Amino acid sequence: MNQQDHSLAAPSVGLLLHVLRQQGQDVEAICRQAGLDPRLVQDVNARIPVETVQDLWNAAIAATQDPDLALHVAESINPTSMGTIAYVMMNAATLHESLLKLCKYQDIICGAIRTSLEVQGRQALVKLQADSPALQNPRNALDSELVIYKNAFSALVGQELKYKQVLFVYPRPERIQEHERIFAGAELVFSAKYSGLVFEAEYLHLPVVTANPELNQFFEKYAEEYLQKLREPQTVRERVQREIARLLKGEEPGVNTVARSLAMSVRSLQGKLREEGTTYQALLDEVRKQIAVKHLQDNHSTITDIAYLLGYSEPSVFSRSFKKWTGLPPASYRQQMAVA
Repeated sequence: MNQQDHSLAAPSVGLLLHVLRQQGQDVEAICRQAGLDPRLVQDVNARIPVETVQDLWNAAIAATQDPDLALHVAESINPTSMGTIAYVMMNAATLHESLLKLCKYQDIICGAIRTSLEVQGRQALVKLQADSPALQNPRNALDSELVIYKNAFSALVGQELKYKQVLFVYPRPERIQEHERIFAGAELVFSAKYSGLVFEAEYLHLPVVTANPELNQFFEKYAEEYLQKLREPQTVRERVQREIARLLKGEEPGVNTVARSLAMSVRSLQGKLREEGTTYQALLDEVRKQIAVKHLQDNHSTITDIAYLLGYSEPSVFSRSFKKWTGLPPASYRQQMAVA
C-alpha cells in the first residue's frame, strides 16, 4: 500500500524523455502538459507517480502523432540502461534464474505492473498484469515493457528467441504493422486477459552469456537493500494503510487498534492524517477496495468470502460499499473483468 507501489523509477522515465529529445520533440512543453518537472528525472532516487507517467505518455503521443510510440521508444532503449535490475539479470547463471530475478525485483523499476513466470509442460509464459488502480490505461506501460523484455532476453542469452505468442490486454488497434514487425513470427493475440510473451520452455535452460557469480551476489545484495528501502512506509498515511492491511483478516481494525500498533494516541494519529489530507475511514475504505479488487480479479474467492475477509458483517454491506467505490456491485465487476 506504499505510495511507491504506484510509481516508476525516475531514470526509467528519463529514458522516455531522452528518446523524445533525439526525435527533436519539445520535451519541456510535453513535461509541462503532463505536470512533470523534467529536473526530477535527473534524481536517481526519485519516483514518479503512475498518473503523471500516464499523462506524459498521452502528451508525447499527441506531440508525435504516433499511437505506437511506446513500442518505438522501447525498441531504442538499451536493456542495460535499466540499472540495478539489469545488472542482477545479466549476472544470473541461466535465463530461468534471470527471469525469476526480474519477477522478484521488478518493483525497483515500476511498482504498477506485476511480472510473473509460468511454466506449463514445454511452454513458458512471462505474464504482465497491471497491478495498480492508478494505472487506468496500461497499454503504453505494458507495450514498452514487452519490447524491453523481448530485447533483454535475447541479449542475455546471445541469440534471438522465437516467440509462439505475444499477448496484449487491449483490443486490436486499427493498424498492427508495427506489432507484426517487432514481434515477427509470433501469433499476436489481442483482448487477452493479460499481456505477455509465450515461448518454448527449453529456452529457460540457456546460459546467460555475461554471468558472473561474484557480481551476481554483489548486485543481488544491493537490489535486496534497495527493494526493502523502497517498501518502507514514508508517511503516516502509508504506515496506517500498511497496518490496516496487516490487521484486516476477518475483522475490521478500529482506529484505536491501529493507533496503538503505531505507538500513537488516536488524537495524534487523526491529527497527522488531517495534515496529510485524509481520514482513517478513507484509508480503511481504500485498503478494502484494493484488496477486494485483487481478490475479484484473481477469481479464487467467493464474494461472501471476500466480504468476511474484509471485516464486513454481511455480504450485502460489502456489496453496497464496493458499488459506492467502483460504480458496480462485486458480481458485475468480476463479470466485467472476466470479459476484458
